[in-house]
Amino acid sequence: MSFNHLMRPKALVFSLLFILSIAMTITGCGPSANMTLNPADKVIEMTKGPCYGNCPVFTFTIYKNGIASYKGERNTDRLGLYVKKLEKGDMERIMAEFKRANMWQFRDTYRGRIPDMQSVTITYVEGTKKKTVTGKEIRPNAIKWLEAQLDQIANNNEGWILKEAPAETAPDYLIPNELIVELNEGVDPEEWAKKYIHSDMLFEKQLADSGYWIFSFDDSLIIPEEMLEQVRMDEEVISAEFNKSIYNQLDEKEKKEGTAKPAAVDQQEKKK
Repeated sequence: MSFNHLMRPKALVFSLLFILSIAMTITGCGPSANMTLNPADKVIEMTKGPCYGNCPVFTFTIYKNGIASYKGERNTDRLGLYVKKLEKGDMERIMAEFKRANMWQFRDTYRGRIPDMQSVTITYVEGTKKKTVTGKEIRPNAIKWLEAQLDQIANNNEGWILKEAPAETAPDYLIPNELIVELNEGVDPEEWAKKYIHSDMLFEKQLADSGYWIFSFDDSLIIPEEMLEQVRMDEEVISAEFNKSIYNQLDEKEKKEGTAKPAAVDQQEKKK
């Protein structure tokens, strides 16, 4: 496209703006490109972890500039990272709800009595202060009310724009919130699990008739890879790895035919 040097300035500006809008469309710069997500600007965040059912697993975040993000991980129609601009009224209302709730009066953690219930973590930032409350079914009513208000905004399907496609997930055979652990001789698995109360670790069962034990933990409280690393560094642990669905499928068979061993450990022994 050529420009006439005698073109009026106003017409020239309109022409340049038209070309710029076409260029932005070609290069894929859409509305989401202008929605910057700065971690330092977070004011409210709610994370919902997995359960033994089909609970939606996601993180919903509100930033002080009115931008909201929704990162869907499992059992939700929105997988990946989505963003949108909240209506001014919605932003003002949710901020008022948090101020009214006075989260500072509550404990940081509320332990549940039902292991398979979903864990919910809500974080609120006010100036230089930050408060996080985590729990399952046993939480203050004020916190449950805030959860309901955030759910209402997060589950409103209007206006969301996909910013990042979902990352590759772990293979189906991997169970990221369960570990197979080989403990030193004489270590009681139930007592040992109490060392990791911060991650809601529970002793599940023995893997067939072997020296390997299966433990579950709440992967909304700790990143699975970090949990595995902590356990591997434990002085009372010989080896540890993530549980796999194939181990559970073969468990009954191995009980009849012999001792079940995790594949990774079995391969290491063959190399010796």
